[in-house]
Amino acid sequence: MTPINLDKLLQLAGGAKPDTAALKLMVSQVYQAQAQQLLGGQFRLQLPSAQGPLLVNLPADTTAMMQHLLQPALAQLSKTALSQQAGPNQLAALVAKIPLQVQFQPQTDGRIAINLHASGTAQSVALAPAQLRQLLLLSYSTQVGATPSHTASNATSSAFVTAELDSHKTPSSIRLPRIVTLPVSAQLQASLSQLLRGSHSNQLTVMLELSNTDKVVSADLLLPRSTEQHSSASLLNRPQQIVLLQQLVKSFNQQHLSTADSAHPAVAALKPLLNALPVSAAPFILQLQPRDGLFQLQLVPQKNQLQLTVHAEDFNRPLQFVAAPNATGSAPATAQQADLSQQAIAQAWRHLLPLLPQRPDPLSALPELPEAVQQILQLVRQSQPDSSKVLQPNQLLPQLNSMLQFQPLQTNASVQTSGGTLAVAIQLLLGHLLQKPAPAAQQVGNQKLAQLVATLEPAQASSLLRQLASHSSTLQQSQLATLDSNASTQQQLLLQLPLQQGEHSVFSQIQLEQRESDAKQDGEKQTHWQLTMKFDLEQLGPLLVVAKLQQQQLHLQFYTEQALAKRLADKFLPILKDRCAAQGLQISQADCVLGKIPDSLLPRANSLLAIKV
Repeated sequence: MTPINLDKLLQLAGGAKPDTAALKLMVSQVYQAQAQQLLGGQFRLQLPSAQGPLLVNLPADTTAMMQHLLQPALAQLSKTALSQQAGPNQLAALVAKIPLQVQFQPQTDGRIAINLHASGTAQSVALAPAQLRQLLLLSYSTQVGATPSHTASNATSSAFVTAELDSHKTPSSIRLPRIVTLPVSAQLQASLSQLLRGSHSNQLTVMLELSNTDKVVSADLLLPRSTEQHSSASLLNRPQQIVLLQQLVKSFNQQHLSTADSAHPAVAALKPLLNALPVSAAPFILQLQPRDGLFQLQLVPQKNQLQLTVHAEDFNRPLQFVAAPNATGSAPATAQQADLSQQAIAQAWRHLLPLLPQRPDPLSALPELPEAVQQILQLVRQSQPDSSKVLQPNQLLPQLNSMLQFQPLQTNASVQTSGGTLAVAIQLLLGHLLQKPAPAAQQVGNQKLAQLVATLEPAQASSLLRQLASHSSTLQQSQLATLDSNASTQQQLLLQLPLQQGEHSVFSQIQLEQRESDAKQDGEKQTHWQLTMKFDLEQLGPLLVVAKLQQQQLHLQFYTEQALAKRLADKFLPILKDRCAAQGLQISQADCVLGKIPDSLLPRANSLLAIKV
C-alpha cells in the first residue's frame, strides 16, 4: 500500500519548493511570545520555535503603544524592581517574562500586520466576611433594582426584593430575579397563598437578608410583616440558604465588574481595599472564587489588544506563511486549492479500502450475553432479509436502497430496513456513551430500541458498538469500492447485502457491471450486463453465481468448492430455468462447476492484480 504523504497533501500550491531556512507560520494561528524592552526604550518580540527564536524589532513610534499595552504588567514589574533594587539589566530581564499572544497577517504591500493580546497575572485578595456580605448585597440590589434596608446590627444587611410564587408545580417554588427557583414547604405554601388571596398576582415582597460571623456568610429569605420589623421565620431550609448564597456569587461574577467602573456601588465599597493594591490604577475584572469555605476576590487583568504593522526586514529570518491570505486570494487560486483538496480526499478514501476489516461480526446471540444486548442483536437481525425466504420485489427494493444510501449518522433512518436499523442502533449507542440524547431516540419507531440501549452499562454499550461498527465498515467498504471503480469508463455497482441466516447475520456480495461482449454485430461493439453474486452457505462453503444478460438471453454459471454443493445445484437448476422462463427470460446455458472462489468480489486498492470472474 502506498503511504499517504500528509505534508504533500496539505501544500497549497503544487510545484512550490519550500524554503528550508524560512520559518513557517500559520496565518490564523495564535502564537505565544514574550516582550523584551531594550535599553533604548524600544520593544522587541521573541517567538520561540523549533528552528530557533524569531525576533521582531518593533518600530520606535510604537513604544508608547506598547507601554500602554503592557502597563499593568510594567507597573507590577516596576514595584518588584524597586523592592529588589534592580538595575536596568535586571529590569529588562523582568520585562522579558511578560507573556503575549501574537497573530501574524501578511499584507499586499509586503508588510506584515501583527495583532498583540496582553493579559497580566491575576491577583487574589482576601475578603473579610463583612466585606463579602456588603459586596454581594450592593451588587445584587443594583442589578435587580432592589431596595436596601438599614439594620441596627453591623453583621446583617438586607434588601426588599419582589419575588414570584409558583403554585402550579409540585412542589411549589419561589423565584427571585436572576436567581434559580427554590422549593418551599407545603405548610409555607399554604400561608403564602393565604397572604396572596386578596390580590390577583403571584408576586410578593420578601426580604433578602445576608448575615455574617467571623468566618462565614449566610443568605436567607424572610417574609416582612411591615417596613419596621420582619418575621424571624425563614422561607428556606439550610441547604437552600447555601444554594442562595452560591447564586448571589454567580450573579456577581456574571456582571464582569471592572475597577474602572468607579460609579458602581460595589466597586465604590471596595475602593479602600483597591487603593492599597500596588496596581490599583490598572483596569481589572472583579471575580469571586471559593477558597477554604469562603470566597476571595480575584482581580483578573483586562485583555488589551494592539495592532502593529512591521516590515519584513524587521524580522531576524524570512517567513513562509502556510495559508494564503484572504486579502490576496484570487478566485482561480481558490478553485485550484478546492480541486487539490478533492483529489487528496479521493486518494485518501481509496487508500482506506484495504484497511477495513474483511469479515464483519456475525452478530450472533450468545447465551452469556446480557438480555438487553441479545434483544438489540435480534432486532438488528430481524431487519435483514431472511435467507430462508424469497423476498418480493417491493420488499427487496427498499433494502437495496438502504444499503446504497447507508451512512452511520444519517438522519431519518427507518428501522424497517437493515441499513436504517443499523444506523439507528449506532446513533443510540453513541448518544448513550456520550450522555447526549440522540435525535433518533425521539422518533416513535425507535422507542423500543432506545429503551433497550438506555439499560446498557457503558462497557456493554462500548462492546456492542464495536460489533455494529464492523457491519458499518463493511457497508462503507462496498461504497468505497464503487467510488474507486467509477474512475473507469465502465459502469459498475458493488453492494454487500446483509442476510439473516439462522441466529447469525452474514453478508452476500453483489456486483453489477456493464461489460463488452466478445461478439460483434455490423462492426459495432456489443455490451451486456453481468451480475455476480457470492453467497456463504455455511457447511456447503461459498457459492459464486455469474449471470450474463444480453438481449433477453440469460447465461448462468455456478461455481462451488464442494462436490455436495455441486450435486444440489445440478438438482435445482431445472426448477430455476422454469422460474426464469416464467419471467420472460430465456436461459441459453446453466450449469455448475467446481472451482476456486475468490475471497471477495471487492477489488483491493493495493493489489497488483485485478481479479475478474
